[in-house]
Amino acid sequence: MTSKGQITIPSKMRKEIKITEGEKLILIREGNAIKMIPLPRLSRMAGIDKKLFKGRKPSKEIEKMRTEWTREFEERISQT
Repeated sequence: MTSKGQITIPSKMRKEIKITEGEKLILIREGNAIKMIPLPRLSRMAGIDKKLFKGRKPSKEIEKMRTEWTREFEERISQT
């Protein structure tokens, strides 16, 4: 831990759980342990229903809404 309270997560672990630079994490205290949970980005959830919509592309309106939701979500998280 640095003097500023920063820690380093080993690269192997970051890759295994797919944490990238700029990722937002929720910290939860459990006794003397701290659990770090990545906040899901809406953009990562895009396409989660691929099987249902196989062969079809989302409309421009849906893509616009996804982009706007992601922007709003990231703004709200940065304010906390």
